[in-house]
Amino acid sequence: MLINDASEELTGKYVMRLSPIFISFSVAALFSVSTPVQAKDPELPPLAKMRDANNNNRIERSEAAGPLVGNFDTMDCDKSSSLDAKEILGFFQGVDCPSTDPRKKSAGPPRAANELLFNLYLPRTTSMFTKIVKPWSEAILKATHGTIKIKFTSSSLAPINRQLRMVSTGVADAGMGIHHFTRRKTVTARVSELPFSARSARAASIAAWRTVQKFGKASEYKGVKLVGLVSPPPTLIFNSKKAITSIKGFRSLKVLAAGSLVLPAKLMGSAVVGIPLPFAYEQFSRGVVDGTFSNYGGIKEFRLLKFVKYATPIPGGVGNTSIFLVLNKKKFDGLADGQRDAIMRVSGETFGSYAAGWDANEKIAVGDAKKAGIQIKPLPAVAMKELKKRWSAIEPKWIKDADRLGIDGKAAVAFYRGELAKIEGGK
Repeated sequence: MLINDASEELTGKYVMRLSPIFISFSVAALFSVSTPVQAKDPELPPLAKMRDANNNNRIERSEAAGPLVGNFDTMDCDKSSSLDAKEILGFFQGVDCPSTDPRKKSAGPPRAANELLFNLYLPRTTSMFTKIVKPWSEAILKATHGTIKIKFTSSSLAPINRQLRMVSTGVADAGMGIHHFTRRKTVTARVSELPFSARSARAASIAAWRTVQKFGKASEYKGVKLVGLVSPPPTLIFNSKKAITSIKGFRSLKVLAAGSLVLPAKLMGSAVVGIPLPFAYEQFSRGVVDGTFSNYGGIKEFRLLKFVKYATPIPGGVGNTSIFLVLNKKKFDGLADGQRDAIMRVSGETFGSYAAGWDANEKIAVGDAKKAGIQIKPLPAVAMKELKKRWSAIEPKWIKDADRLGIDGKAAVAFYRGELAKIEGGK
């Protein structure tokens, strides 16, 4: 998955590494800075401090883990081959490194005329890359007869919560990101975050695209060309303690949740630990958490099969991560008509076909989970009815956000669910 994956608000925002699940999350307790040792040298945030093997108050490359690995060079503002507290916190709060030349504006690395630079902030081993982004880039190369090539960055050119702005300003020609980070601006596509909705990544991706085409506002993607929407396979509830047979059972769980999944966790009565899924291994191994939201692919990718013992399936999913793929608007408009048409032929609803590969991975992961001994225990009817009642507060909240943008939220939800029914019904 991605991403359940890879999140809410920090002091600014901490951004999880997407892997299958890309999500924002609250880390007030996670990345808050403790009392500084000296004014110029604040202590490392708690999770980073755990990685500081030599206790020098800096994270060397060999000590980095999670999001620090793929973004190390971006975060290393002073190019010292180590990260201090200011560099770590600055990155996750969306603060760019200070420019050595205030007159120079960053426009990203140079690229050939036939290349579109795609900012990649997630590992190339994730399902989001192997099943979605890479196949799409290959389809563009083929559709344009080699005249347009997607080139991927070696590290992120901006914090994950700044991807939309980074592409709109031309630092990169293309990129992806999570709508939750721009949830007040990009509202329509977040209809796919609602619980009890889609049974597959394919259906959610196509239905969300159709909903945005019908109800979306131009202001939601100002400066960029929206080329695709993707959601990972639906999420379940996993835990290491017991089979859940009633709503009361959730109260005893300490659930790791992030982004749009924080509210469902709170509404079902669980204690919420605002840490992203990429850090779940450490949290489960230390007993900090005993539950999380994910799909089977995420449990497998983040090596949680050894901890998780029970899975509580939710028809249509707990909720989902809504992901956008965009191109810089000026760059897109500057392409030849044939190139633009070719790109869109392999984009838009076609992302549903790419997402089907993600669904196929999920089926394999289900088998792996069963082999690992995970027991799949559906909620009894009474408990499911109570859960639906508690989560009924989520949809009105999204409708209210949509209404603020001048979108008929109720009509958009009805349309989205109607399209899901058509797609999942094979029509």
